Amino acid sequence: MKLQSIQALRGVAALLVVMLHARALEIKGIAANGLTEQPLIGGLFTNGFAGVDLFFVISGFIMVFVTRDGLTGLKPAASFLFARVTRIYPVWWAFAGCITIYMLAAHGVSGQSDGWHKVAFGHPMVPYLVKSFLLVPQEPFPVLNVGWTLIHEVYFYLVFTLFLLMPRRWLPLLLAIWTAIVASGALLGYSQPTATTFLALAVHPMTLEFTLGAAVGLAVTKGLIWRSGLLTLVATLWLLAALCYEGAGIDFLLQWGRVISFGLPCALLVYGCAGLDMTKRHAWLIPALIGALVTLALYQLTGFDRNSPEAVRRGATILTVSVGAIAMAIVIWFGWLLGQRAPDQLRRIRSFFKSLLDGAVQVGDWSFALYLSHLIVLSALRNVFGLLGQSESLAPFFRLGHPGVLDNITFAVTGLILTLTASALSYRFYEQPLTILFGRLRERLFRRGQPRPAPA
Repeated sequence: MKLQSIQALRGVAALLVVMLHARALEIKGIAANGLTEQPLIGGLFTNGFAGVDLFFVISGFIMVFVTRDGLTGLKPAASFLFARVTRIYPVWWAFAGCITIYMLAAHGVSGQSDGWHKVAFGHPMVPYLVKSFLLVPQEPFPVLNVGWTLIHEVYFYLVFTLFLLMPRRWLPLLLAIWTAIVASGALLGYSQPTATTFLALAVHPMTLEFTLGAAVGLAVTKGLIWRSGLLTLVATLWLLAALCYEGAGIDFLLQWGRVISFGLPCALLVYGCAGLDMTKRHAWLIPALIGALVTLALYQLTGFDRNSPEAVRRGATILTVSVGAIAMAIVIWFGWLLGQRAPDQLRRIRSFFKSLLDGAVQVGDWSFALYLSHLIVLSALRNVFGLLGQSESLAPFFRLGHPGVLDNITFAVTGLILTLTASALSYRFYEQPLTILFGRLRERLFRRGQPRPAPA
């Protein structure tokens, strides 16, 4: 069973991270040209790293949902781990390999050049690369730095595999114990903003986002679904408010701050959307989408971001999220009115939004490739802009920081199109064939009888 709303949320999570890094690279491009213009991408996208928090919550939910048949023991646990490892590592190796080849070509194989020193923070090249490719905690980020999140994911999968060795009825208790251990370790000071050691990884507060998602998965698989439409709207507004307002100190934000600010609304959003999927009530996504777009646009127009003064952010957040809520209410009222007086028109509108949902689901399918490829694509694009921007005739379009917004719009639109295209091609010709191949191999290695019926 494919959960359309959840898959669409995966696409949203990836796009939040893409826009965050597009902003960062746009700032670098402006600085490289010796200019001081503000980037076009701003507003709530300055907190776009919250896409990672949404990913972690979805991951916890999916792990519980895909194992809902209740089969436990050595073979189901090994089958689960095989599926997750073959899902993560081959795609990771491809993109990490691309950036490694670039670094070797640019800085040589000795590993002693300034480039390698900067990337690996002075660590020897071979151990650094081995740990990067194996997704093992170390002080610097992996060679493709977004891989730090996959280190957490691999940890989640290993612990959850251990849970699958035990009776399914123990799962709520096991998750509660895991949550208590992580929270206690973090509160005792064993956590770090970045998980550079196995201990820091084991007790990092972001693990609680995975267990939150798992709790949502338990509720949904047991049929505990309540007011999915209303909760989806509330969660959307809650997450939008956090994206607009959050501006806490970086050490706190990288640990407990993001769990509180983003993990909780993401968990509620996943619960609401999963309920909509289970009950086939996707029409509630229409007011959620309209309200989100209105809030995003208004907050972008204010010119504020997470670096603005706290009082300014608070006022802008209240205003823009309130208008977003009003937009949601108008859409619901308009839908009810059309349902009463022009049902044919309402069906056509729903058909249009159904096509949008299908597109969002497709982006969700590409989300893993999108997450891993976007930095490579956007970095290359910034270099191309740097070359083309040297021409005076092309400067309005390609010299980042040039007066006007043509250069900013060109970079943002081109970057989005190229990253989506690259991820679609990667998914179609590499990730999807590998998924099919390893799926067949998994069936042969862990062939089992007919599973028991899943809970309603």
